[in-house]
Amino acid sequence: MNIEDQKNNIPPKPVSVILIAHNEAKTIRKDVEEFYGLIVEKLPGSELIVTEDGSTDGTSEILREIASRLPIKLVQGKDRKGYIRAMLDALELPSCEWVLFSDTGGKFEPGNFWKLEKMRDQSDLIIGIKKHRHDQYYRRIITRVFNSIIRMYFRVQVQDIDSGFRLFRKDLVLRAIERPFILKDLISSELTLRMLSLGARLAEVPVAYHLRQGKSSGMPPGKIPRVVVQVLGSFPRLKREVEFLRKNETGGSS
Repeated sequence: MNIEDQKNNIPPKPVSVILIAHNEAKTIRKDVEEFYGLIVEKLPGSELIVTEDGSTDGTSEILREIASRLPIKLVQGKDRKGYIRAMLDALELPSCEWVLFSDTGGKFEPGNFWKLEKMRDQSDLIIGIKKHRHDQYYRRIITRVFNSIIRMYFRVQVQDIDSGFRLFRKDLVLRAIERPFILKDLISSELTLRMLSLGARLAEVPVAYHLRQGKSSGMPPGKIPRVVVQVLGSFPRLKREVEFLRKNETGGSS
């Protein structure tokens, strides 16, 4: 909200909150209720979209119970799409100009939205930098190294490119997902690079990050080396893609 809006007591613009759930029975009720109560209820016109991706642990039943008493938009399917397909499909659902996307599992505190919201007037993409991390030490090291490589290779100034807590303009992300994605993992990294190539004004805000509660559905340690090799091997193609988007955004100028 800008200074003039504050003077006139104009509330911030509404936001579409997106959560993707897969086998989140232990935490999904708390996640949904807190995101709804701390954000959606406080911003008239906002909405909470929950995409449930083929859970088998009771998550589906919990979400249906929540949807019976809270006006959330619940999207469910019997077959699992996988995180990337579920995320790309979910990004086409918001009705608000601004979208907040957050990982589930108790990783992020919904109230941190208000830290990102303060940057809306001068930004198109605001990423929550994971600070005060409580996850495994090796994941912190990998994140630090990966971000350093990204900055050097793609010449972008971003501190936490794959963070799962971000606020962005809907029109920009819809343009970013028009063409097929290249990476099979770390989709938020590619999405960020695409949005930056389309001229997104980036801001990053420190937010607390917690160890996932319950069984992790994230990348297992044994898979990390293989994924790193695959992602790094895809960098030349990804660089050509973002350069293509950048040239088309600027009308073909270099």
